[in-house]
Amino acid sequence: MKIEEIIQPLQASLQYAYELKEDSDSYGNKLLWLKLDDKRDVINVARVVANLGGRCVTATAYKTDDGHVIIYHLDVDGIIINMEAHTTNNIIDSITPLLPSADWAEREFREMYGIEPIAHPHNERLFLDESIMKGVLNRYIPLSKMMLGVSESDILWERVEKENKA
Repeated sequence: MKIEEIIQPLQASLQYAYELKEDSDSYGNKLLWLKLDDKRDVINVARVVANLGGRCVTATAYKTDDGHVIIYHLDVDGIIINMEAHTTNNIIDSITPLLPSADWAEREFREMYGIEPIAHPHNERLFLDESIMKGVLNRYIPLSKMMLGVSESDILWERVEKENKA
């Protein structure tokens, strides 16, 4: 399948005109990046991917200052579509009814970040014990931020800076 055969039905299905950025990785694999301004369009994209015989490879979620970003990594005939959606109320429409391969990824971000995939067919947890609150990862500082020293406390960096001046 050619990338144009994916772009045309995607653009036709969306409520708004979004920029689709084409890219490729170091192996020459084709990638599409789609940042949605309206998270309700995740269903439209999932429907197109399903109609083209595609699947959800995985999803990535991370916390922002005002909510969460979810990036679905979808595959259509070897072409990866990275669909990004932002939620400020911790809910997003589930794509699992259209792409069953999204099941575990959506359950994982529900469990780990407290993001609720609306109309998801399975409510049971994957990994964490029921006694652990949903969204537990929202309570911790990401390792990437900690390694950069962007934590709530600057004590460590103040000490390093003080010792460097001495």
